[in-house]
Amino acid sequence: MKHLNATDRDALARQLDLMKSQALKELRETAPGIDGSSTEDAHDVRSHADEAETVRQNDVRFAEIEVDRQRLSEIEQAQQRMAEGRYGICIDCGEDIPRERLLAQPTAIRCAACQAAGERAQRR
Repeated sequence: MKHLNATDRDALARQLDLMKSQALKELRETAPGIDGSSTEDAHDVRSHADEAETVRQNDVRFAEIEVDRQRLSEIEQAQQRMAEGRYGICIDCGEDIPRERLLAQPTAIRCAACQAAGERAQRR
């Protein structure tokens, strides 16, 4: 973190806090209504298409929740690294992650070169 000055660290901490608040808000907004219960009258006639659409909507909500949970986890991990003084250090090569990359992607755990190498290896 020595490559980041106090202003950079404060700005990144605020950005992570804002990202965390947004992720939590999205989780709260997405989670209601997934229990499979319906607000429709018990006497309403439902077709298989209606039931399939309800299942599809729940699947989409579950996927959105998983994305938000993963993002929240990455944010919290970045905050933990910051608290421990390990923030901004590539987990692969141990070099500093450039300030510009962190400002663009505050949860980055790899420098651009190591990230690209990892993505290339994953495609094989």
